[in-house]
Amino acid sequence: MIGFQYGRCLICNDVLDLTDAVAVDHVFLYSLMHRYASVGGCGPDLDVLWNLAPAHEACNSTKSDRLPRPNELERLARRIEAIMGSPHPLRKTLSIALRQTNNGQRDASWADFLLEVQKCCS
Repeated sequence: MIGFQYGRCLICNDVLDLTDAVAVDHVFLYSLMHRYASVGGCGPDLDVLWNLAPAHEACNSTKSDRLPRPNELERLARRIEAIMGSPHPLRKTLSIALRQTNNGQRDASWADFLLEVQKCCS
């Protein structure tokens, strides 16, 4: 995953060095899934590959419970599109996830999907 992010932290966009403490960030907070489920919501599964991103441990801790910023969503969309344009087996996993969350639409884009999730969570 780090390679598809060009070796950079999703949050601060600085290089993730081999000596850095790295964490896996839920870009959209995992707790949102429980919040919307408790009020009858049917939002997307937030504990899946498209929503997970390598980040510096310190950045992830500082981000805490805030929603992603626009530049983080742009980087996430670029990372997902890079995987989708590669022969990597994760491409199929992401394709299935997008179809499942967009009612089977094949022409949905990840950038549009992420903006919809952002609106839902705001």
